[in-house]
Amino acid sequence: MNIGTIVIEGLRVYAHHGVHAQETRAGNTFEINLYLSFDPSESMRTDRLDTTINYAEVTEMIKLQMSRPAKLLEHVAHRIVLALQRLYPRIISGRIEIYKIQPPIAAEVARTGFVYSW
Repeated sequence: MNIGTIVIEGLRVYAHHGVHAQETRAGNTFEINLYLSFDPSESMRTDRLDTTINYAEVTEMIKLQMSRPAKLLEHVAHRIVLALQRLYPRIISGRIEIYKIQPPIAAEVARTGFVYSW
């Protein structure tokens, strides 16, 4: 079996996730990186979009899931992974990274986030 990876990096979405009321009220910018591994043999041979993972469709699904507020990024990642598995059963494995760009903490950090591989 061949393995290829669809990559979406640097997807920025404004959303309302967080434990504190201020976070869910004001919102924040989040950055998502996604890596989806699958067997690309058919899409490489046929040049047909329906035989691969459509990154435009995946991007829209991520934006939809990000628009639903949650306390934890772990929960958001779980929702995204479940939706991906329903949309594309050909996914063999993946990795999702969700970063909060300006976390409400009393320290200077570039970002905080959650990374999940399956």
